[in-house]
Amino acid sequence: MKRYLCCFICICIVLCGCDTPQKVTSSFFIPSFDNEEISVEVEDIAAKSIEKATAGEFLYEDICFEVDNVSTGTEYDFKAEAAGAFCVTDKTVLYSKNIYGKVYPASTTKLLTALTAFKYGDLSSVYVVREDNCGVTTPGAQLCGFKMGDTLTLEQLLYCLMIYSGNDAAVAVAECVAGSVSEFVAKMNEEAKKLGAKDTHMSNPNGLHALDHYTTPFDIYLIFHECLKNKQLTEIISTKSYTAVFKDINGMEKKMDMEATNQYFSGKKTAPEGITVIAGKTGVTVAAGYCLIILSEDTAGKQYITCAFKSTSYDDLYNDMNELLKLCK
Repeated sequence: MKRYLCCFICICIVLCGCDTPQKVTSSFFIPSFDNEEISVEVEDIAAKSIEKATAGEFLYEDICFEVDNVSTGTEYDFKAEAAGAFCVTDKTVLYSKNIYGKVYPASTTKLLTALTAFKYGDLSSVYVVREDNCGVTTPGAQLCGFKMGDTLTLEQLLYCLMIYSGNDAAVAVAECVAGSVSEFVAKMNEEAKKLGAKDTHMSNPNGLHALDHYTTPFDIYLIFHECLKNKQLTEIISTKSYTAVFKDINGMEKKMDMEATNQYFSGKKTAPEGITVIAGKTGVTVAAGYCLIILSEDTAGKQYITCAFKSTSYDDLYNDMNELLKLCK
């Protein structure tokens, strides 16, 4: 038992990713939608963790998390229902509010869509649009406006997906990679589970609202963190504007100019002095509210991931984000 306990203490330090000593109790806490604290005997969890360690499978070796909310120590009242600030460099949690609570992800879904496409697809693959707007008919949905017969590569579609947040582009990516939306979504959910995003279930590749399409801010953080390990994908989600040049059904050239939906990139919003926004993904639906997750860097070269979910307006969303970014200076 002592041997297991010693190993468990070491595992806790790795899991927390922090330099300060952690209090070890007789329970291991696992976040869930209702923040229920699930207790597991030390000996059992230690034995299982030792087995994983032997296989090199420390799931959270480069992730830092806290079970409870982490306060800023200020009086600022975040409007978003859930928010978080994570120092990627130091693996510390600077702030968290309801990050394990259920939310609708809106277009932050597309981070998982892109991640799945990179794993299973070939960027040079050519896709021919099967129907206008790729069959997306939801009123008010962000659309690239593809027409039946338009021909694009998967790489072009991914730029349309991540920069302009085209919902029709998401369908096109899914069909290009897996042949059908249903097959692709199944792969998305498999990838989410592999990443430890256990409270995520996607029912489509674009984030248009559905009751069985949900996640948590922490799960989106895990997915975004994984995206940043891919240099090409990071380049795409760091791009401020893009022009897609492709062919229509008659072989005539078409051009589509697009600007990033991220208002830090479009210049509509400005980050606090000393902070540079590098990459990110927006999302908005009536049910999800206004959502944003970004990667930023301070003048010392430290990097941070900050996120806010279910804010009430763009102004509130970016005001909240700037307060989170101030914690990163």
